[in-house]
Amino acid sequence: MKTDRLIGILSVLLQKEKCTAPELAERFEVSRRTINRDIEALCRAGIPICTMQGVGGGIRIMNGYRMDRTLLTSRDMQMILAGLRSLDSVSGSSYYRQLMEKLQVGGADFVSGRDSVLIDLSSWYKESLAPKITLIQDAIAERKRITFHYYAPGGESVRQVEPYYLVFKWSSWYVWGWCLTRKDFRLFKLNRLEHLKMLEEGFAPRQVPMPDLSNERIFPANIRVKVIFDPDAKWRLVEEFGPGCFEEQEDGRLLFQMDYTDEESLLSWLLTFGAKAEVLEPETIKEKLLRTAEGMMYIYRKGGKLMAQKELALYVAEQLEPLGDIRYIPMMGGWLFYYREKLIGGIYEDGFAVKDTPASRRFMPDCRDEVWENTPAALLPCTILEDSGKLCQMVREMYPELPAPKAKKPGKRRRKSDGI
Repeated sequence: MKTDRLIGILSVLLQKEKCTAPELAERFEVSRRTINRDIEALCRAGIPICTMQGVGGGIRIMNGYRMDRTLLTSRDMQMILAGLRSLDSVSGSSYYRQLMEKLQVGGADFVSGRDSVLIDLSSWYKESLAPKITLIQDAIAERKRITFHYYAPGGESVRQVEPYYLVFKWSSWYVWGWCLTRKDFRLFKLNRLEHLKMLEEGFAPRQVPMPDLSNERIFPANIRVKVIFDPDAKWRLVEEFGPGCFEEQEDGRLLFQMDYTDEESLLSWLLTFGAKAEVLEPETIKEKLLRTAEGMMYIYRKGGKLMAQKELALYVAEQLEPLGDIRYIPMMGGWLFYYREKLIGGIYEDGFAVKDTPASRRFMPDCRDEVWENTPAALLPCTILEDSGKLCQMVREMYPELPAPKAKKPGKRRRKSDGI
């Protein structure tokens, strides 16, 4: 314990020009008398320490003294070497291995035994990640701006950033810097950026706050979820959240409750469990999982991918019975469907949406509905079409590559008022 404290005192004195005995006593949680004895011990060990009394006085090391690595304990050196080795796993180079060899020269007895700690910080994206890290390191050292194309949940954008720190957190690498677009400090995930370049334009260093990387700051929880898992999922819950994250029920199933940041991540995570997870709360998550599952059923039962807009437009046109006005939107290249003067559905902007009504369910294809409350599309100028035949004709004129129409079987035509 005393040896560790002596090394700590020496490290403080090497970093600070001067320090007082009360400051050292408070830092190492010992008495001032103990600090005085430690200073005497360091002097006897040959460390050139001088003390000055009175105002402005204190304890300092004489100029020109350098710390010998043998002051580090064997455990200290092993941890340093393990850390250096881990950096080579990221860059794929041997720079840090060569640095380790320099540290070990003449110290084979000091650093004895085989390494017991192996740290590998590389990832599946090592081939693309290492050049990014190297370029950002160079930009930080040279105070040069960087630019890149960034993929975020809210969309894609081109950013220009003044980089300050490379950060390894949550098993991923990030760059922390001043974003010229947002006029604020931002954290960017390296795996989400491409076309990374260092610009010739430099920048003056700013007052840089350390990034707040706490889970509460980066991932503020706002969704409380309650899920029942099959016993087979226990190993995953333990691996991802720890053994205390669930309550085992009498039937062996696992009751899991957790706060999540956003719906998208939560839904993606729950879907990886398939039928081994049943959401109890909240209702919104249950409904979205149901809608996603129905969409997947549609893909595989129909034996193909989801319809493209043009295929979907033709499908609706062929299936539609005259429920009301069919309105074409010239400026958006789409259609709106009305029943009794009420908008019930539409195809526009490469999207498809319907209002969940009995009328809309009659002609819209399975599992293709995005329910809305209000839509501005109803206010756009429209060309009114009287029947679905004109809609079919218009669709085929716009998309001549579509297959020829199928012959319809004769059947009884339903009146407008039937079943609605």
